[in-house]
Amino acid sequence: MTTWHELHTGVVHPWLCDQFGHLNVRNYSNLFNEAQFFAYARAGFPQSVALKHGGHGVAAICRTNFLKELPMGSLINIDGGMVASSNKTFTFFCRMYNVETGELHATSESLEVFFDPTSRKSAVIPDVLRPFIQNQINGPDEFEAQPELPRTISQPHRWFETHGGVCFPWHCDQFGHMNVRWYAHFFDDAMFHTWPKIGVNWRDMEARGVHTVTASTTTYFQKEVKSADLFRIESGIGRCGTKSVTFSQRMVNVETQDIHASQSVTEVFFDPNTRTAVQIPEDLKKIILKSTS
Repeated sequence: MTTWHELHTGVVHPWLCDQFGHLNVRNYSNLFNEAQFFAYARAGFPQSVALKHGGHGVAAICRTNFLKELPMGSLINIDGGMVASSNKTFTFFCRMYNVETGELHATSESLEVFFDPTSRKSAVIPDVLRPFIQNQINGPDEFEAQPELPRTISQPHRWFETHGGVCFPWHCDQFGHMNVRWYAHFFDDAMFHTWPKIGVNWRDMEARGVHTVTASTTTYFQKEVKSADLFRIESGIGRCGTKSVTFSQRMVNVETQDIHASQSVTEVFFDPNTRTAVQIPEDLKKIILKSTS
């Protein structure tokens, strides 16, 4: 059971779309993240209130499923609610709909940790916030149980360095660390570079009348990234199926070697004419499989 709230509305502008003509992965993250801030307010304890009681929520694990592409010009609505809680965590589930068709385009499930900004560590959720949480979880609407959030990525046979970056002040939110949406931004850039790294160029796909689209991502936020941190992203293949390939990615601090975040991402081969998933061309699949052994 849960209480659903309308959290956010938006428009898929051309500058939010990639070269394939639909909303890019990173911008789903932008929209869901903005909705997430409103989810706390709708639950009765916006971040300003939570801070008065010693902390605020930060993302620990986020799983996004991309169900149907969103072309430019689409009007979207995001609703969501709190679906679970523990001693230190709360879990929110958000849904992105097309306003005109009513179709469900994507979902985002976020496990959030109550975080003490002084100690920079997780903390027990204060008792004063418990009534707000229970009111949300015991709401009137049915909620279909989701598969349990996995806790780790699979370890690939080989890591490739696919991206490098620096956390600038404008990547940080009001809590002084890189905001969730920017992890999605950098991981998505890395994902585009991963294909040529394993020997499958985008021109090779185009010549065969296919390209890839993201079906799902699960991101693990392990150690906060602060302004001026230098990082690299490493990527590798976890599994190759008939139509899809699952990759593992990790964001590593260049100076300390700490792992700041990890991600599992499933990419599906896609026919841009039929707008449907297709089997991986056999010659490309052989190249992909070489990187898994």
